[in-house]
Amino acid sequence: MIMNNIDQSRFIPYKIIVTADRWYAEHNGTELEVGRNDFTIPVEGKKIKFDGVFMIIHGTPGENGIMQGYFELLGIPTTTGNTLNMSLTFNKKMTTRVLSTMGFTTAKSIELKAFEPYSASFVTQSVGLPCFVKPNCGGSSIGTSRVNKLEEIHLAIEKAFREDTHVIIEEFVSGVEVTCGVIKLKDEVTALPITEIVSEKEFFDYEAKYQGKSEEITPARLDETIYKRVQQFSTDIYRRLDCRGMIRVDYIVRGEDVYVIEVNTTPGFSEASIIPQQAGVHGLSKTQLISAVIDSCF
Repeated sequence: MIMNNIDQSRFIPYKIIVTADRWYAEHNGTELEVGRNDFTIPVEGKKIKFDGVFMIIHGTPGENGIMQGYFELLGIPTTTGNTLNMSLTFNKKMTTRVLSTMGFTTAKSIELKAFEPYSASFVTQSVGLPCFVKPNCGGSSIGTSRVNKLEEIHLAIEKAFREDTHVIIEEFVSGVEVTCGVIKLKDEVTALPITEIVSEKEFFDYEAKYQGKSEEITPARLDETIYKRVQQFSTDIYRRLDCRGMIRVDYIVRGEDVYVIEVNTTPGFSEASIIPQQAGVHGLSKTQLISAVIDSCF
């Protein structure tokens, strides 16, 4: 999406693929190995050095601060927060703990560690039923389950532990699910129009997010006062967690109460993703959105 829409009158983009085995650039039908000691690539006998990195890797190592630390050592800016911001926001339990101390309302939750003994009754006494079981550090709802019955808890926890060594179990908050993107426009932290998510599934899981099993309504059908409060919360979170580039904050709205569910510091950015949808309603093309994210970080 970025390569198709970036303003090539301003930027010379290269797509870099990072895998566990190798890092390489795709250029004119060839694969060029990335020099990891200085993050350069060889092009036609020259060494290409980069002015900055548009980070769009979901999960590790691009969303949890690992790549950010590498680029900070090299002095190369990225379009995300710094190492601390990224490692904090990737950890769901720590994020909600920090936000609750700042006065934001969050769902009640408990955390389990791998091989730590627990009982299903302890879980239900702590957060009730239904509840959500999910990897503490993860994304795209992979490994996440909604648990409706006591006998489903163990399988859901096993599923989540396949994705992470820490599992978070969160109370179910019934309400309207909404999400709000935040970017910087001309040095001003700006909340984008809010999106309401109506999932065909029990919750906004992987299929709902990526396989069209949900309806995304922008702007969300919220009371004006609540709408403005969600946008204000989103810009406050951006500032107080020292975010950069673009983020998306997920909420459940129940009556007058607004629960912060998650802070996504590397939100989806495909052609159909929520942030580009919200930017479009705000009046920004994909090219303008990409330029705004880059300009806010360099």
